[in-house]
Amino acid sequence: MKLPQLISLYAAVALAHSGGHYDQPQTCRFSSGDDSTCLAGQSLLLTPQPDILVADYPCGINGTDCNYVPKHKWTHSSPCFKSTESDDKFCVFTDTNFANGRGASFVMSGRRAAYLATNPGFVEPDLTKDTNQDIETSALYRMKEFPGKGMGLEAKKHIRRGDLIMANTVSLMIDYRVFDEITKEDYMQLQVAAVDNLPAPHRAAVLELSTHHATNLSHIEKIDKLTATNAFDIAPDADDEDQDHSFFVVFPEIARMNHDCRPNADYYYDHATLTQYIHALRDIMPGEEITLSYINPAMTRADRMRRLKRIWGFDCACHLCTQAQKSADASDKRIEQIKGLYWEFRNKKQDSRATPQMAELLISLYEQERLGGSMYEGYALAALEYNGVGDPWTATKFARLAIEYGLTTVGDKDADVKDMLQLAEDPWSHWSWMQRTKTRMGWGKKEDDDSD
Repeated sequence: MKLPQLISLYAAVALAHSGGHYDQPQTCRFSSGDDSTCLAGQSLLLTPQPDILVADYPCGINGTDCNYVPKHKWTHSSPCFKSTESDDKFCVFTDTNFANGRGASFVMSGRRAAYLATNPGFVEPDLTKDTNQDIETSALYRMKEFPGKGMGLEAKKHIRRGDLIMANTVSLMIDYRVFDEITKEDYMQLQVAAVDNLPAPHRAAVLELSTHHATNLSHIEKIDKLTATNAFDIAPDADDEDQDHSFFVVFPEIARMNHDCRPNADYYYDHATLTQYIHALRDIMPGEEITLSYINPAMTRADRMRRLKRIWGFDCACHLCTQAQKSADASDKRIEQIKGLYWEFRNKKQDSRATPQMAELLISLYEQERLGGSMYEGYALAALEYNGVGDPWTATKFARLAIEYGLTTVGDKDADVKDMLQLAEDPWSHWSWMQRTKTRMGWGKKEDDDSD
């Protein structure tokens, strides 16, 4: 539903301070055990695999002991189609026992499926045993028809900022390579098999999702339409050897939440447990609709509406998109200023204009724009800038705020949150201590030898 988020503002700053560039850690390739071949340029339906496929875990990944390489058994591992661009084949891998019998299906190469099976969510079943809750019996929300939107979720009770609203493990996860390297007819067959392989209650939940008013669809067309209009984009984790291809992921319960350009809830994905978490960005009152943003909300009105129309096929009617032109223009100017400030903070050179006061302006702009999902970034930047000029106590204040907001918008495993914890505990030993001042004053610079 939402495109992959860029590296956070703080992460960009942390990388820039060392003059480095962003390189995700790479892992060694491992064999999928597939020796089959296919004629170049063809996408052929391969011989069905056995009902149980035993995939090797790559040793050393996710803490796996290289002296003991366990196996993962999939309840389904077919059909498969051959890539037109490599020797890989793409199959449907389903584990109907995952997450206490909820099940999950993965459409990807055997190598990538084997890597995902090394995550704690597979290896330690108790981690996901109680993750998924029945949407029909929730004490927090109810399903309701919203005029012009279709079904959505309405709060039953007061939900406070930061409260966990919902968590779901993946239902369907597709490697984006599939869309690029096999024909549409072939990947539609894989999608159908992935959904049909799920346990009956889970399969029914997926099939009940909205197709955005499309009618008279065949089973294969319906699944293609509902996945296209209800999926999230999930970036690979740092240990995934394929950093160039994200995942196309369906969480049917979360997909029930409608869009708003200024939502009252936000989500983050935990790779370890293959779980998407939804938390409240602000207090949500009983009777209020619970909403997410399907896009990056820090866009001008014209850009937001164009993107939503192109990808999801609807004209946004949220308050932000339907407000008076003067108000919309003022909002657009704030968005443009936010983007301009972002580049100021990325500049780590001597001529940078970034100051603690500029970081506080960014926080104010986020508040004015009601960009609750970005508040932790503003607080993190303020912490860095105050620490960069030698004000440890104000830096600690903003670091603590960054941690509080970050825990519910990006999670406790996020690198920014971890770094803010380090700053809050000891600002003097943090890498940012006096960093701005040192750069501007030229302290620590090595003078060039005058050999003339």
